[in-house]
Amino acid sequence: MAGRDLTRGENEILVVIQRIYGPQNTADEVFFTSGNEAVLFIRTHDGTSVMAANITNLAAWRGDGTIPTEEELERKWLRI
Repeated sequence: MAGRDLTRGENEILVVIQRIYGPQNTADEVFFTSGNEAVLFIRTHDGTSVMAANITNLAAWRGDGTIPTEEELERKWLRI
């Protein structure tokens, strides 16, 4: 991982991604945009990349209630 450490909220999103897609999705795989946003190309257990997730935005939306539950986070934002 380059750039900075993940925030608590970003780490919480990463844990959800790992639970759904597997432990191969690590902080070391995160890259940072020019705006310092943490993004992860989510991979399945077989290594297939299924989506990119801006975990900075997801963490902010969980924090401010835009995404009110973990179930909604999974269903609307992290499931393919």
